[in-house]
Amino acid sequence: MTSLVTGVSGPPHIDWPAKPAATSDTPAAAVPAKAVATAAPLPDLAERAREVARQLQEYLRQTGHHLQFTVNKATGMTIVRIYNSATGELVRQVPSKEVVHVAELLRQDSARLALSVKA
Repeated sequence: MTSLVTGVSGPPHIDWPAKPAATSDTPAAAVPAKAVATAAPLPDLAERAREVARQLQEYLRQTGHHLQFTVNKATGMTIVRIYNSATGELVRQVPSKEVVHVAELLRQDSARLALSVKA
C-alpha cells in the first residue's frame, strides 16, 4: 500500500449572481442575462484536502490517536486507519478489512470474466 495524505471536506461555497429582475414594461424573457460575475478562483482541492487532514490529525493527536491514509493498490480504495498512539493498536479502519477483501475479490472476478467473455 502507498501512503497518501488526504482529507474530506464539503464543496467550496459559491455565491451565484442573482437573476436580473424584470421591469413592469419588459417581459421577463426579454431581459438580457447579466454576464456572470468573475468568481475568485477555487482553492486547490488537493491542498485543501491536505489542510483538512492536518487539522484532523492534530485533533486525533490531542486525543491520543493518530491517523494513517493509504491507497490499496489492488482496488484503488483509500483506506483510513486510526491508531492508539500509546500502544500502536489499530482502533478502526474505514472501509473495514472485510470490505476491502470483497472489493479485491470482485475486481479479480471481473478481470477473469472479461477474459473469458473475449475468449
